[in-house]
Amino acid sequence: MSDALDAQTKGAALSKAEFEEYQLRTEAMLNSLGEGLIVTDVHGDITTVNKYALSALGYNEADLMGAWLPKAVIVVDQYGRAVDQLSRPIIKCLTTGKTVSARTHYLTKAGEVLPVHITVSPIIINGLPSGAIEVFRDLTSEQQLDIAKEDFVSLASHQLRTPATAVKSILSMLLNGDFGPLTEIQSEYLAKTATSNNRQLQLIEDLLSVAQVDAGKMELDLQYLDLAGLLRETISDHLSSLSSRNQTLNLQTPRQARLLVDPQKLRMAVDNLISNASKYSPEGTSIWVDLDINLDCATLKIRDEGVGIPAADLPKLFTKFQRLPNELSPAAGGTGLGLFLTKSIINLHHGALSVASQVGEGTTFTIRLPVKWSQHLT
Repeated sequence: MSDALDAQTKGAALSKAEFEEYQLRTEAMLNSLGEGLIVTDVHGDITTVNKYALSALGYNEADLMGAWLPKAVIVVDQYGRAVDQLSRPIIKCLTTGKTVSARTHYLTKAGEVLPVHITVSPIIINGLPSGAIEVFRDLTSEQQLDIAKEDFVSLASHQLRTPATAVKSILSMLLNGDFGPLTEIQSEYLAKTATSNNRQLQLIEDLLSVAQVDAGKMELDLQYLDLAGLLRETISDHLSSLSSRNQTLNLQTPRQARLLVDPQKLRMAVDNLISNASKYSPEGTSIWVDLDINLDCATLKIRDEGVGIPAADLPKLFTKFQRLPNELSPAAGGTGLGLFLTKSIINLHHGALSVASQVGEGTTFTIRLPVKWSQHLT
């Protein structure tokens, strides 16, 4: 009997040791996370908090354990002002039982505003809610990097644009003979220089636009205008280039299609698509621009007979600095920013941009713009 009891005691002791080891392992794993972790019970009271969370928020474990999370760790806006408790991810998660993610700001114990990305997930045991796990990531370095990148691109672009614009003016005067007649070879090389200068200015403008998109500062100057008329004006700018490549452009539009758009930005988007259709199509081919409009949607299709795009490359098409290799790429040039900006502009209009393509047979870009979207502006 005593031997049996000894065996049971040893078994119980071993189980306890295993449990303690499990607890130590779990604690070590939680503390090794490179993100803050806070666990609550079903009422939102804190039951676990890892070292990263304590360090980031400036609290001791005793400050938080057992405290109600929404009261213990304050969420604020970027200016340090408290936000509505009901909008907090932890409250939404506990009341809906769904995972909630958000970018927001914590107020540290020292009163500093900490930008964070939070994800809160419910803990479900035997089909019943028993708490929540909140994981947050400090976005300070990421935010500082974004600001530095934005400042650099904006400053560099502005500093580059001023001398490049001055060079453009002087080149134009030289080519017009304002400083005297030019020889044939002088005119030829000045024309090439002017072309390079125009490319440089276009790159600068694209970089400025990308910086605005990345910072969420690109805004629309909306006006009601005739989209068919805008297409005709945009196409007229390409007639000389199309003629030099012996390409024809076929335009099909209703007599008038009034829409609420930003004329300058939408023109930039259409210009990019027509330019690409020409550059990535062989000489002597055709391009079709078709506009259709109904009560709900204006649909613009730009189709070419170009080299086409492999299916595997289509997902990369609208990313920054992406230039897909094909036999016409070296001659086409470009920055790889045009389609990224085009999609960003269409998205700002609450529209959609899609592409269909087949290698060797051409590509069709389709823009869909809502006819009535003023409700999005209120």
